[in-house]
Amino acid sequence: MKKDDIVQSLIAFIEKASKRSNLDPDRDIVDMEYINSLIIMQLILYIEKEYEISVDNNVLGSKQFHTINGISEYIFTKIEEM
Repeated sequence: MKKDDIVQSLIAFIEKASKRSNLDPDRDIVDMEYINSLIIMQLILYIEKEYEISVDNNVLGSKQFHTINGISEYIFTKIEEM
């Protein structure tokens, strides 16, 4: 699996959940007024189900988990470790 595929999958999920489009994968999703805690929880569940990984609690508050590119890097690294 390529990082670009993960990025596109995350963008599609967030766009559908937030009913927004044209998300910038480098923009801080926590700062987006239309991304709330419910969407973040749905995103975590999506990641765990789609990629069959467990999202570590300590990464949730990290800067890495604030952008789509950061999240995709986290997922890609977790997949490689398997």
